[in-house]
Amino acid sequence: MKKLLFIAAALPVLLAGCDEKPKYCSAYFITDYNDRFRYQSGELYTDDMTRLHFCDFLTVKDALICPKPNCTHSGESCPAFGMSVHPTAVDGSIYFFEDSSHYEDGRAVSSTDIYKAAIDGTGRTKIDTLDGLTVFESTSTAFGNGVLYFAGSDMFPENAPDGFIKTYLCGYDFINRKLILNEPVCEGYGGNITFCGELGGEIYLVITYRDGRADIQRGDSEEIKRHNAEEMKRVSKCEHKKLNVKTLEITDWEIPEKIAEANAKRAEDPNLAVPPVFAQAKGGALVYSDGTDTLIVNQSGREIFLKGYDSSDCAIENGYIFGPISDGECKARRISDGKEVRFNIETENISCDGYVAGYADGRYIIRYYNAKTQTTEYFPIADGILK
Repeated sequence: MKKLLFIAAALPVLLAGCDEKPKYCSAYFITDYNDRFRYQSGELYTDDMTRLHFCDFLTVKDALICPKPNCTHSGESCPAFGMSVHPTAVDGSIYFFEDSSHYEDGRAVSSTDIYKAAIDGTGRTKIDTLDGLTVFESTSTAFGNGVLYFAGSDMFPENAPDGFIKTYLCGYDFINRKLILNEPVCEGYGGNITFCGELGGEIYLVITYRDGRADIQRGDSEEIKRHNAEEMKRVSKCEHKKLNVKTLEITDWEIPEKIAEANAKRAEDPNLAVPPVFAQAKGGALVYSDGTDTLIVNQSGREIFLKGYDSSDCAIENGYIFGPISDGECKARRISDGKEVRFNIETENISCDGYVAGYADGRYIIRYYNAKTQTTEYFPIADGILK
């Protein structure tokens, strides 16, 4: 009973945030592929059953978004269900998306509804509809100043071949309840926007898509593998853009020469499917990675190239880059100088690869998946362990 009611008490305190100014924060953050919405001292996340949870990093307590006593949390009557598409906490409410694509005059039409719920998941009402757009869960977003930036897809463009979609960079203002940005950024067979972070009032993002169909052949011979790799390279496109959050102007951003050269050199190999250069903008620094090497541009502007160090799936918290966390020896890199720091975690709590989900009250919060219980769990470690 106490755990069920914990969320009702914890979230209003959480959402009061930002020194009792408006109940949303100006600091921008990125949700990851698991659609975890960070706010102040915790995060909202959806479990394997699509139920919405909140974990408070200060207390390291986790609870379902459900106020009902004795609820089994096993059916749609539980408020924790139904909010899996970009749940966003703003001004004491939770907002989320729901696909409402339908047919008009025999033609499929993209459409997404936006809902508002109380902080405990009850009292849901539809507040808006995004005509012409489908919004998918488990995709990257950026949030700040009450606005969620995300990718919207027109899945059924008129007179387009099957599988051809148009992708838009969208921004929805939950405070004023309106779509403030709906800019087409690419079209083709697939499209994705990866949000990298905010720096100097601009949100960095990477747009990937295919501008044609690849002639993929079956088989495992070296010749076929080389052909398929070349075909994917031929149709795969990548654009690096940044969004000014005040003017909503979209411009290009340049990849630093050192990491660009390393990436281009590997791309010359016809047998390699080399990923594009991505980045994380956090703590006043930019951390670039192409899946093999890393380039850190720290707050002072110093460039630190780390050959053979892949930071593409690493966490950045409190001035450190963290790789996977598990029992025993772990490693991190300081953003200030790129130096490696090693530390030990002596606990059986983290049995699988963990991820540094946040930093709160002098502790790093480790998120990991418990294979035995098949649940997401959290574990704190003191920051002194890195020194």
